[in-house]
Amino acid sequence: MRQKTKTIPNLAENSHAHQDAIALGNDHFKLWERNVTDDFKDKSEEEIKTTLKKSAHPFAVCFENWIGDFNLGTGIRNANAFNAEEVFYVGNKKWDRRSAVGVYNYTNVQWVPTIEDFVKLQEKYVIVGIDNVPGSISLSTYNYPLPCLLVFGEEGVGLTPAMQSLCKDILHIDMYGSVRSLNCGTASGIAMYDLVGKIKKS
Repeated sequence: MRQKTKTIPNLAENSHAHQDAIALGNDHFKLWERNVTDDFKDKSEEEIKTTLKKSAHPFAVCFENWIGDFNLGTGIRNANAFNAEEVFYVGNKKWDRRSAVGVYNYTNVQWVPTIEDFVKLQEKYVIVGIDNVPGSISLSTYNYPLPCLLVFGEEGVGLTPAMQSLCKDILHIDMYGSVRSLNCGTASGIAMYDLVGKIKKS
């Protein structure tokens, strides 16, 4: 079988800052290769965390992880992209970090071992579920209570009954094709985009 060859980028097409990073040597270049925006390339993990914390939007996210969903990493990546205050996951402690591309180094990700422990978060956030269950509300028309905690279930399972009972409201994403549901990675990106967009407009 023929091996795939790695494409070498044309450095002339990269920014001046990228070229400077290469010229400064290995340690500096390793910082540049991190999956962060140019503004954060020369910052330490702690500096990035501090900056994000100061500018975080007034919401957090939680994922149920009872089966072990590869999409959880994508959801955590989305939480960083939309600068959520923090991320929780309830259920199995182990999760596949590959799709998160290292954002757990900059965004606070906490394991909540049981629903009972999760209930304590009601003291800080209004819990809003995302699931296409009967009686759910279209997120396109929803005004989010702030600060809120968006909760996502696993594809094929959705939010567990125990989790649904803790939600002030449950929202669904309007879909127009034949698929029954979206995975938590995709659904969380759509929901967080909608939430942050409404925060910015208010």
